[in-house]
Amino acid sequence: MKPYLVSQEVLARQVYRYDPAYRFAAFVFFCFLLAQVPAVAWLVYERQIGAERQERASQLNADAAKIDNEHKALAETEKKLRRIQDLAPILRARLPISAVLGKIEQLAPPDLTVSKISVDAAGFQPLQVETGLFHVPQQIRVAIEGEQRLQDADAYNKLAQALLHSLPPESTIAEKSITGGEHYRTFRLTLIAPTNGNYFGLGVTKIASQNSL
Repeated sequence: MKPYLVSQEVLARQVYRYDPAYRFAAFVFFCFLLAQVPAVAWLVYERQIGAERQERASQLNADAAKIDNEHKALAETEKKLRRIQDLAPILRARLPISAVLGKIEQLAPPDLTVSKISVDAAGFQPLQVETGLFHVPQQIRVAIEGEQRLQDADAYNKLAQALLHSLPPESTIAEKSITGGEHYRTFRLTLIAPTNGNYFGLGVTKIASQNSL
């Protein structure tokens, strides 16, 4: 008996609904669709990460350009600072002459009369700064000459020890001599001090701030 009262579309839907082959094909199709979900999620995630990386790269490029512009603006200042650093050994190799003279005047006993003070540099070391060659002294030689009364035979030695105590710890007494006389004795003291030593014992103080000059 032919199904005259049932159309072919209805029969096709019934076959599609109940036939095992069609059901298996539908199952495979839906499994394929479900398998695409992780891939789609991964693609969306990678796209988001790529956008964030591109934004970060743009920000880094902008920061690099800003830093480069600031560096160009400070190029002249960096050049001056570099020159000051190169000159630092020369600036450190200085002896506060006024402080030395003031300390000698302060420590000289009443029985001593200082007639001559000479300060000479020694132990020069060549230093190349840019296109110039400088000879930087490593030592300072302080020579003191004068006369001593006979009342205190050890006055010149006391002056030498007191002055040595005020100079940096590396300082030494290179010469200490005295010649006799009827009423006065002529003495000579020679002390050697490093140029880069600590001269705070002479009364030299650190600069507290930049505006104190």
